[in-house]
Amino acid sequence: MRKIVFAAAATGALLVMNAPSFAQGIRIGPGGVEVDDGRGYREEREERRYRCMCAELRDACRNKDVYGEEGQGNCRRYRRTCG
Repeated sequence: MRKIVFAAAATGALLVMNAPSFAQGIRIGPGGVEVDDGRGYREEREERRYRCMCAELRDACRNKDVYGEEGQGNCRRYRRTCG
């Protein structure tokens, strides 16, 4: 009986010690498998991607005559996406 109680207590202690590791998030999607550890890297990466996309759309809007992209909707897309 003592062995069972000791084994149950040891198992419970191991589960409690590993509790913070359960706070991680796992995402499976088009970009592959991603483990989110809560440090905010995903948000920073999305912000950089958004700024880069806005810079490309702004450039396409301002230089549409140079690039020969008249009528492609770049300025409309830039205003709608980047405000």
